[in-house]
Amino acid sequence: MASPTQGSTYESIEIVPNTGGEATQLKVKCQYLQFFENLTSPCFTAIMKVATTGDDVAGQGLYNGIPIKGGERVKIHVTTPIEIHRGNTPGTFEIEMFVNKMTNYMQDKQMETFILHLISKEGMINLNRRVVEKYKATKISDIIKDLLKKINCEEDGIDVIEDTTKSINFIGNMRKPLTIAPMLAKRAVPATSSGDGQGVVSAGFFLWQTTKGMRFRSVESLIKDDKPSETYYYDRSNEALENPEKSFTKILSYTVDNGDVIASQRGGEYSTYRIYFDPNSFKFTKPDNAIFSQEENVQETLGSDNEKCPPPIANKEFSKPEMAHRIVTSVYATGCLEPKSVGIAATTINMDETEDVGQAITRYKSLFTQIVSIQVPVNVSLNAGDTIKCMFPEVAEEDKTDYTQSGLYIIKEISHFFGRNESYTAMKIVRDTSGI
Repeated sequence: MASPTQGSTYESIEIVPNTGGEATQLKVKCQYLQFFENLTSPCFTAIMKVATTGDDVAGQGLYNGIPIKGGERVKIHVTTPIEIHRGNTPGTFEIEMFVNKMTNYMQDKQMETFILHLISKEGMINLNRRVVEKYKATKISDIIKDLLKKINCEEDGIDVIEDTTKSINFIGNMRKPLTIAPMLAKRAVPATSSGDGQGVVSAGFFLWQTTKGMRFRSVESLIKDDKPSETYYYDRSNEALENPEKSFTKILSYTVDNGDVIASQRGGEYSTYRIYFDPNSFKFTKPDNAIFSQEENVQETLGSDNEKCPPPIANKEFSKPEMAHRIVTSVYATGCLEPKSVGIAATTINMDETEDVGQAITRYKSLFTQIVSIQVPVNVSLNAGDTIKCMFPEVAEEDKTDYTQSGLYIIKEISHFFGRNESYTAMKIVRDTSGI
């Protein structure tokens, strides 16, 4: 029987030189490998510590023998403790990455150690691409597909691209694809939900990369995903000794950060005052329509607690516009992309910010109301953006469930640590409200 936190097995770790020569096997030389995914990052990354003797490649160390200059292809295959326990070997964690940089190089007689910083193929290619196109009357989800195509991320590299509503005009302006994509994601509004025919009004998407592929999903769809990929328990019993399988779903440690009210106010989570200037009419938007309040925007939540704004700063206690916690100003994109006719500017507003900016600010900020950092036995089937269920105990002599802290969470950040003597998965999980 494998221990839940024992070391992982390196089936193969190969580094291929840029010159096209033979690959060098690193599985014996790798001290540890740590892999990262982040809901707010369009590329996954990893770090790997390597320790070698001085005659690994043609009588030289790896650094000069390969040589490692950046851009080398690294092929990784790892088997985790839970796969060893279940007899599912070799493991399923197989990935190909590229060397971004090398740090912490140390040499002592016939030994050298260094850390390789790895990045996905798409992250490397992104640096060699610029967006020069003009998109006319195109949905943001279709623009995202085209941006991914520019970095050679085709269908086999895409997990899910959620459809968006409305069509916009947009100019790439020579920026990089993965610079533009997060900018557009903030303005995207999900398409009409299926079944009930009701449109979802809250703007806000994430574009991130997982081992299963690129994902472009709205905050709304992440919240609605109420089927957890895994359920974890924090308990002080030794039940795992009698039921080894349960030991792999045990929370090893956790810390809780229940948000910052002052930061939420400054960020505009509870309310914003929006003022926009129209360069075509030389007028500002009407003050009566400038307020956006969280209390007026009913949203689905992961928890059962509906109280969001603390009573001392509740919007209803203050008059408009003094109650607004954040002021948002901008200039409308009017008449600069599609002329009505030759020499005559159009008056249509492109991407009206009153329809999504306030909603997106509230949605993004509220999602991170509760942040919990947990450590569990390594589980490579989990990805950033997945929903998991965590059951925490009350502070009491007997192990009773804390129904306030327990419930569904979204994985914002996840890190898999594969060491020779220990393995674990660390996650930063978030949600917008308390309760199951």
